[in-house]
Amino acid sequence: MLNSKDHIIMDNTQADSLIDELANSSSDAVKKLRGHKRQSLRVKVYVEPASMSARTGVRFQGVTGDISSGGTQILVARPLAIGDVYQLSFEREEFDMPPVYALCLRGRTVRPDAYEAGLRFLEQVTLPSSSSEEEQGSHIL
Repeated sequence: MLNSKDHIIMDNTQADSLIDELANSSSDAVKKLRGHKRQSLRVKVYVEPASMSARTGVRFQGVTGDISSGGTQILVARPLAIGDVYQLSFEREEFDMPPVYALCLRGRTVRPDAYEAGLRFLEQVTLPSSSSEEEQGSHIL
């Protein structure tokens, strides 16, 4: 197999190794590696680049799918750049947590106008207790 960027020829053993690595990165494998208690939570979240020089004054809105003290899953109308850091702000009336910086670890297209992103907070946060947590319950993913 030829990698056009580096013009390196990859043999079948290397290709098999990479495919095995991708299989180990499946959502089930990722879930097994999580160390934080996650709760299913649907609240508004506002996303903007963390770097002040990259901010244009426009922030976009999404909704959380789940959240833990280590990170969150969100659904947004535009894809996030994997590897970039974002500032996440929550609708304080719905979820009383101050803005937090998060690294985008993964993303996928859900529909042409909807994208899922998994983000890890740069610092572990303390989640506010909420009645929605008690109603929905929390679980380990």
